Amino acid sequence: MSTSRRQWLRQSSLALASLGFASDLLAETSTTIKSGNQKILLNSNENAYGPSPMARKAILDAYTNTNRYPDDYILLLKKKIASHWNIDTSNILLGAGSSEIIGLAALHVRGIDKEVLVGDPAYKVWNGQAEHLGLSMNRIPLNNNRVHDLQQMLSSINSKTGMVYICNPNNPTGTVNDITELRKFTEEASKKTLVFIDEAYTEYADLPSLADLAINNKNIIVAKTFSKVYGLAGARVGYAIAHPDMIDTLGGYQPWPDSAVSLISAVAAMASLDDTKFVAQCKAHASETKEICYAAFNDLKLNFIPSQTNFILFNIDSIQKDFVKEMESQNIYVQFRAHFGGKWCRVSMGTVEEMQTFCRVLKTIV
Repeated sequence: MSTSRRQWLRQSSLALASLGFASDLLAETSTTIKSGNQKILLNSNENAYGPSPMARKAILDAYTNTNRYPDDYILLLKKKIASHWNIDTSNILLGAGSSEIIGLAALHVRGIDKEVLVGDPAYKVWNGQAEHLGLSMNRIPLNNNRVHDLQQMLSSINSKTGMVYICNPNNPTGTVNDITELRKFTEEASKKTLVFIDEAYTEYADLPSLADLAINNKNIIVAKTFSKVYGLAGARVGYAIAHPDMIDTLGGYQPWPDSAVSLISAVAAMASLDDTKFVAQCKAHASETKEICYAAFNDLKLNFIPSQTNFILFNIDSIQKDFVKEMESQNIYVQFRAHFGGKWCRVSMGTVEEMQTFCRVLKTIV
């Protein structure tokens, strides 16, 4: 037994060294803030508790196979995703996060005088790539409820529209369009142009997916990711759900279909889908930490937008100091946003202890 333990420890140490992971990779999910200069990262909507324990074990179990191409693992992952959504593997294309999937769609609709209809504000990291491809952004302001103005977007579709992009729940507002209205909009808009539905945060909001629409409609793409509730932002695993013809088209823009996902990423993603207890805990923690923040915002009379995701957008117009720099001076990293004619901050939910620290520092700054 001691020999087996020594062998396991030796193998684990080699795995950790070869992959550059920290020595506590297999430790239970920690909610303790380390002392000293430990950064509290609340600026990228990451899952502070991930990867899950099952994903960590899967990574260690698979590391010795990284001298091989991941083809078999890719197929297994696609089968598991297909089973999860009750679709076929022909409806799935893997990518390096859902951001790559958005980029492939932009590549598909590129062209002179082509534009993309997007909400304002909405997730825009990919906009630079789209503009480099010759696409322009037609930004439609969110409505008074801070959600996509679906009627205005529908009426704005014209011959130049290459794609409509909807992030639901929306980033950075954390708001959700009514799913019935969104389904009707997607079906109607897809008669005129490509509709891209980004579902990066649906798990936090317990929203049903529009995957059932996408698999039968060549003009609809649904994007999913393992970067958020599953805690694998650094592993870079996302996927498209679409009609087989669209999947073949998008896959043609990759070096080979599904080429962006590594063996390690694939096994981590498969284990994450199985670790339903971890996902439930992460959702519960996100709800708890949001309530902690809401209470602080109310105490300080700071306007905020109630969120159905793992982040909150709150107004900092009343704060005269450079809020982001003040936070950084305390090793807390948040994101400044200029929206709705004012100054806002988007703060991602960390651990309970991290958000308690954030609220204490927030009160000091205000």
